[in-house]
Amino acid sequence: MELRQLTTESERRIFGERMEEARAKRGARYRDTRRSNVGRIHLEYGLLYGLFEHDDDLPEQMMSGFVMHDLASFPQSFPRPDLSHLSARSVIEGGELWSFAKGAGLLAQRGATILAGLMQAQAFLVYPTVKPSDQSVPYVLANFIKAGDPIVCPYCETTDGGKLWVQPMVLEGEALAKLVDDVFGIGFETSDSMRRIRFDNPFAIEPTLSRPAIPVEQRLAAVESAAAHGHEVNGDAQA
Repeated sequence: MELRQLTTESERRIFGERMEEARAKRGARYRDTRRSNVGRIHLEYGLLYGLFEHDDDLPEQMMSGFVMHDLASFPQSFPRPDLSHLSARSVIEGGELWSFAKGAGLLAQRGATILAGLMQAQAFLVYPTVKPSDQSVPYVLANFIKAGDPIVCPYCETTDGGKLWVQPMVLEGEALAKLVDDVFGIGFETSDSMRRIRFDNPFAIEPTLSRPAIPVEQRLAAVESAAAHGHEVNGDAQA
């Protein structure tokens, strides 16, 4: 697997198109408000990464992707949680996680953990939606902590014009260090000034574009069922 940073205008455009297509296929029921520029700022100025099955795959062949930035680049999307006790460069916000292939979202998260370690992050911040659909479960299973109550997102709305709620969550301290150590222990290699990260797939699922991603509702039902019975499920997450 190769996690590749997308830097050119063409690559960023393709990322945005793939993200919108993936969300539409998976039944996403929200959109940016007319006044919002947050999504555009993330795509234009954030660090964009795509996951590829092979290192010579074209940008159009990315199986999943995400956006991240440290708080020294531009502020966090919401005022909570207050992480001002940490260096802004050491706090990373991740989002816009999407997937076309079963298992590819999970591997993209693994790649994000590698990046957090390479960037010497002290905290990893995410804002998964919780209403009208709850996408926070995979982060809970990864030991992210809910940082207060859900927040109404002023930048997005449901497709029928309703409110969208997000849950501030953060992974920091010993929990983040343990996750990074676990992922680093499996091994990876970097090239092109760390713009390319190659790592083996440690999971039973072999993602491929010929196998579609699990629909959000089906994935969450499987995760909740497995948790109730004491099992672990590898699924795709979306933020």
